[in-house]
Amino acid sequence: MGTELRRGPAPPAAVASRRGRLARARARLGPSWPKVRLVLSLALLGVAAALLASRGHQLAGAGRRLRQLRWGWVGVAIGFEAASMVIFARLQRWLLRAGGVRLRLRTMVEITLAGNALGTSLPGGVAFSGAWVFGQLRRRGVSRAVSTWVLLVAGALSSFALFLVAAAGVELAGSSGPLRSMRLPMLVLTLIPVCAGAGVAAYHRSAPFRRQVERASAWLAERSALGRRLEEALGTTLRRAEVVRLSLWGWCEVLGLALVNWLDDCACLVACILALGLAVPWRFVLVIYGFTQVSASLPITPGGIGVVEGSLAGLLTAYGTPFDASVATVVLYRIVSFWALVPVGWGMWVYLDLVERHRPRARAHPWAAHPGAGADGPPAARPPSLLPSPPDCPGCPDEAGEEVGAASVGGSAAQAEGR
Repeated sequence: MGTELRRGPAPPAAVASRRGRLARARARLGPSWPKVRLVLSLALLGVAAALLASRGHQLAGAGRRLRQLRWGWVGVAIGFEAASMVIFARLQRWLLRAGGVRLRLRTMVEITLAGNALGTSLPGGVAFSGAWVFGQLRRRGVSRAVSTWVLLVAGALSSFALFLVAAAGVELAGSSGPLRSMRLPMLVLTLIPVCAGAGVAAYHRSAPFRRQVERASAWLAERSALGRRLEEALGTTLRRAEVVRLSLWGWCEVLGLALVNWLDDCACLVACILALGLAVPWRFVLVIYGFTQVSASLPITPGGIGVVEGSLAGLLTAYGTPFDASVATVVLYRIVSFWALVPVGWGMWVYLDLVERHRPRARAHPWAAHPGAGADGPPAARPPSLLPSPPDCPGCPDEAGEEVGAASVGGSAAQAEGR
């Protein structure tokens, strides 16, 4: 699959830098950016078509390979891809439970499939996908703060896990292949999110460190506009991190789920290679897969169409796979991991957005989580009950959903250590 909900909105450090440059260039282009993006997409597709046309005899070989599939391995590939989607749904469900919200795994799988279809088949689909998933969570009674926190953390962890997969692939490949010069940069870049996470943890756990950070941010804000923007960004990040606090074991567990999500998708690629009767480049498979997905995160074409195919075919060929076998592998992998999932996801979108929209909406009544409930509301010991869309109670507006959600989250923070 391309860069979509499953891949998350927050890229790893290397991709974040690239995306930042793209965003600044897009801002300078202004309204003309969609046209530029269309031209770039058509140019990429044109280059790919010219390359394939120049190797017609090798394409015939790829067609012969695809007609001789080992269907048992195709079934294994489908199974791994389905497992990858379920694992990402479980990751989000785990984070929701850490925030005091319980949703069925089936519901999260449906939302994940539909969000994936939006993210991979629409221009600018990642933004549409994130907004739609946010709306689905809100309709199920999840507060704004927890919904935002889940989407940001799931995206950040998923992106960091992909970066770890790519870094591990570079190390396993060693001094072989075109990416051997990336070993040191990947190691250094891996430390950036680790240091950032350690800094956030220290901010919450150490009062002296927190005072030093606040003093330094105030000093920067007084001296430049850039310092003020940095202070605002830092404050926003720290406030979002406070919505739900996980233990070290909790963070390890959700990172493990994010890693399994990518490794299942990588196993799908391996199964596709085996389905074609080819030798798997075991030593290089992680670097091939990891850098293919990193390149897919560039917001040039919906679902990384053209970018993923070109990157994967080029890397497979660079690491010793014949060109016709590389093309056959790309075609089969993209059918299983992308094209087959899009219609399924759109079917889930129709079901969730059009069918369920007409059902009565139920959410927890604000009294159930209102810290001041008592004399004027239900007794504090009364268990939360689901009532059909109750009106806002005085003193508990929807905009305060973050505070109410945080109050209800506080009692469930201890659950963060277990799924």
